[in-house]
Amino acid sequence: MKKNDRSRLGRGQPRYLLLAQDLIQDIDTGRYPVGSLLPTELELCEQFGVSRHTVREAVRRLREMGLVTRHQGIGTRVKAKAATTRYVQSIGSIADMFQYAKNTRLEVQKTRELTADEDLAQLLWCKPGQRWLKAEALRYVVGESVPISYTELYVSKAYKGIRKLIGAQLPVYALVEQQYGEHIAEVKQDISAVTIPESLAAMLQTEPGAPGLRITRHYLGEDDKMLEVSMSIHPADRFSYAMRLRREWQMPDRED
Repeated sequence: MKKNDRSRLGRGQPRYLLLAQDLIQDIDTGRYPVGSLLPTELELCEQFGVSRHTVREAVRRLREMGLVTRHQGIGTRVKAKAATTRYVQSIGSIADMFQYAKNTRLEVQKTRELTADEDLAQLLWCKPGQRWLKAEALRYVVGESVPISYTELYVSKAYKGIRKLIGAQLPVYALVEQQYGEHIAEVKQDISAVTIPESLAAMLQTEPGAPGLRITRHYLGEDDKMLEVSMSIHPADRFSYAMRLRREWQMPDRED
């Protein structure tokens, strides 16, 4: 044990993230080589002066990155020295979606205008015959060369002026807000399990039929006005979605 392990956890970030960063560094430097076991939960609690909850959250983070595996009755074994290309998106508000755009880059493949047929109208929650601008793109974690998703973006033809701006740092809905004075009031999201279609496998550098995750979002303005629709397909081993829900407690009414 290092004498200064407790002091290595600074301030300004959640303690489980700081602990995870320290463990990642220890794996990278060889303190915990591939194939070895991490210290037990109790040992890490004592070593860093943190709670078991903090240790479990930190180890969960390492598992999500593909660095360690958990074996019941054995412990946590180091699986790899470097993290796999995987993005964990944690959403608690619309503002978190903006952070997602900052942490990733969108590489637009092509854009075009189209008319919604019966099938597309169901996706866009519109009437057949309406005109839309469609962009097809690949999304990457900043600094990585393997895409984490294939994405289709749709905006009403009324907002086609953003066409050349798609793929910039701002997400599409923010471009609509900025350029046209619209305001996102609500985002409706649907998540479903899919298999990667053959038409996208090569682009995503994966095998046809591999497990994937499809996320569809409808961005609504005032009076339920549709401002944007996005549909993304992620290979399952490169993306996970995290959400934290907090229960609201209400004191029972007191009887007089």
